[in-house]
Amino acid sequence: MFSEKAVLRWRDQVKITHLELHSVAASHRGNWIFVQLHTDAGLSGLGEASQSGNDGLVAAALEQLGPRLEGADPTQVEVLWERMARGSAIFSGDTGRVGATARSAVDQALWDLAGKALGVPAWRLLGGKRRDSVRLYANLNRGTRDRSPQGFADAARRAVDAGFGAVKSTPFDEVHWRRMDRGGVERDADKGIARLVATREAIGDEIELLVDCHQRFDLALAFKVAEKVRPLNLYWFEEPVPRDQVDELRQLRLHSGQTIAGGEALVGREGFWPYIAQGAVDVLMPDVKHAGGITECRRIAALAEIAQMPIAPHSPAGPVSTMAGVHLAATVANFTVLEYAFGEVDWRGELVRPTETIIDGHIRVPDAPGLGIELDEAVLMAHQVQ
Repeated sequence: MFSEKAVLRWRDQVKITHLELHSVAASHRGNWIFVQLHTDAGLSGLGEASQSGNDGLVAAALEQLGPRLEGADPTQVEVLWERMARGSAIFSGDTGRVGATARSAVDQALWDLAGKALGVPAWRLLGGKRRDSVRLYANLNRGTRDRSPQGFADAARRAVDAGFGAVKSTPFDEVHWRRMDRGGVERDADKGIARLVATREAIGDEIELLVDCHQRFDLALAFKVAEKVRPLNLYWFEEPVPRDQVDELRQLRLHSGQTIAGGEALVGREGFWPYIAQGAVDVLMPDVKHAGGITECRRIAALAEIAQMPIAPHSPAGPVSTMAGVHLAATVANFTVLEYAFGEVDWRGELVRPTETIIDGHIRVPDAPGLGIELDEAVLMAHQVQ
């Protein structure tokens, strides 16, 4: 808990002094990028900018943002969000995910700082929590080195043994819709289905099985695969075709017999609006790291709620973005389930204080100020990329 002196000083217009970056070697699949906003009150806020598609470019974007934030009052979260979005095309999201990821990370850090300033959790500043714990599903992709059917089954079983009641598989490694001219495409799709069958057999019928197709199919193959996996009783069928094919997604939602999820890489309300307005998916998946941070994800959730469309935030990254997602999930009415990167590194939970704790596939919504976590300096230094 922060001292009364610190809170009072914050109310006397504490200012941002500088932005610091930390790159952590998470696994063979990439690094985690954390942002730390420092102030002249000695408080700092955390955000995460992982998985932008280019760590070097997102670091460069954040290094540009840092000086623009110096001297600003970090409690003016949405004011600063608008200033970042309008200050340069790269941060508006109009030019792609890198700038949007940088802005999203700063937004997370600002909510963390604002909560610490007033000695309250971020969820309280966001209107209050609707749930005391947030349900997670285990994304198995980054922790599955053995890509055989047995490897997929074993990874899923480990997640179930750890208490998760829902797991997500990404089994269609060999398929890509831009290579449909070569022979054996359906045979390659069947390899993915074999991995799913092994996974379902390993976890049983009571555990929910989610599938991420990673945009690997054209519409015809998507319908074929959707029919073949019908006996597996999937929780959802995620991004079966390229995400910009809004009408094709809508056709699959209406006629495939599968629950269609998607939207993980979309940016801002403008990016999500076609999905909402045209009913492209059953479940919307904004990512707090890319869509515009906590601020914009709440706006997207509100639009989706009007269309009776649930959100399941995408979040296969580090513990900071997970906790930002927890505060988002706690405060929106149409939340369903939050993604969790399972099995990527065994020291993940120790990277933050208090230690990240998952019980029966749920994570508690913290009552500590801000996001409720800090980086553990010793673990950070042990894995930091210089």
